Amino acid sequence: MQGRPTHRADAATWWQDAVFYRISPRSFADSSGNGVGDLEGVRRRLGYLELLGIDAIWLTAVLRGPVTGTSSEAHAVDPLLGDVASLERLVADARTSGIRVAVDLVVARRDLGSAGSNAELASAVRFWLERGVDGFRLCTAPGVVAPADEAVRQLLRAVRPITDEHEGAVLGAFVDADWHRGAGASQLQLGVDVRFGDTGWDGAALAGVIERSIEDLRSCGTVPVWGRVARDQFHPVARYGSGAAGVARARAMLLVKLALPGAVGLENGEELGIPEADLPGRAGLDPMSGVMPWEGTAPPFGFSDAPGNWWPITEEWAPYTVEAQLEDPGSTLSLYRSALDISRRHASFAGTGIEWYDGPPGCFAFSRDGLTCALNASGASVPLPPGEVLLASSPLDGDLLPDDTAVWLVT
Repeated sequence: MQGRPTHRADAATWWQDAVFYRISPRSFADSSGNGVGDLEGVRRRLGYLELLGIDAIWLTAVLRGPVTGTSSEAHAVDPLLGDVASLERLVADARTSGIRVAVDLVVARRDLGSAGSNAELASAVRFWLERGVDGFRLCTAPGVVAPADEAVRQLLRAVRPITDEHEGAVLGAFVDADWHRGAGASQLQLGVDVRFGDTGWDGAALAGVIERSIEDLRSCGTVPVWGRVARDQFHPVARYGSGAAGVARARAMLLVKLALPGAVGLENGEELGIPEADLPGRAGLDPMSGVMPWEGTAPPFGFSDAPGNWWPITEEWAPYTVEAQLEDPGSTLSLYRSALDISRRHASFAGTGIEWYDGPPGCFAFSRDGLTCALNASGASVPLPPGEVLLASSPLDGDLLPDDTAVWLVT
């Protein structure tokens, strides 16, 4: 793995303060021209991910099927995305670029606890660890995107002894307020707390959720992962109100996430400030995320060579492409790159505890080993906390912190 200046943890505990970038390969990059993204497409875009500055990619819906008591589908890759060799090439090249790889591992709930299923689960974990995979998000189907429950605790008890044999291997899951109360919670190393992603734009509510999440997860020895947008909305911009306000709030929440102790989870495309697609004929409330816009001025913006209408993407997405934002210092992509670089290199981001400060209603501020992070969600500008400004999510107004803005300061 190439060395990069960083305060990140060592090889055995790299995940404790890592930045994970979740990729759904089907919508990330299509290498074959069939209109469906694939693992080779992800591999070809590793240079961009290295430029962005993330530590690990988390691949979702990659394996052919869940672990069952009678099949080995979890030992294979979904053929729409590639094959085992495709994933091995991606893992090897990612490692060369300094990027780890984690995958979803799903167990069919109907087979949970059976001798055959447990044996298959253990076999699948060993199979992918031997091919260089660094970690797993464990879940059961149905309920793949639901918080972990007793079924997942059973999986952890079966799998943790195996991953402990491999230095740096990590286990994660979605968790909620009830997770830390059950026996076996300590088996989980990373917890993506759904309370954080489901909390709206409210300073007091966000501060309360952060405090509770840190306390709950620490009580069972689990490292928090700050990320994941709400279950009914894919992009943070849509999560926090859409339009200019949604963009400003999503940018502000990036600084909040990176300033907190623990790991961070990003959704692919959020670094571009992509809005949720909203086109005529859309039915229901399911999020319309579209594909990753890379370059050009028309759909599908370099995602694929395949012809098609590419619903739900519109030409209005042209300003959101990687190409359009890469050299623009005021773009959301540039903010993400700067924030990730600073958080990687600055010593204050190595602290493991935070201290809260009083602030105006609708605002909060906390310190972490010399770093202060302040968020203004009050509806009006407020005075900046003391310190030297390290980075702000939006332009500051002299000595004032504008609404829908977060700032990092050092003392």
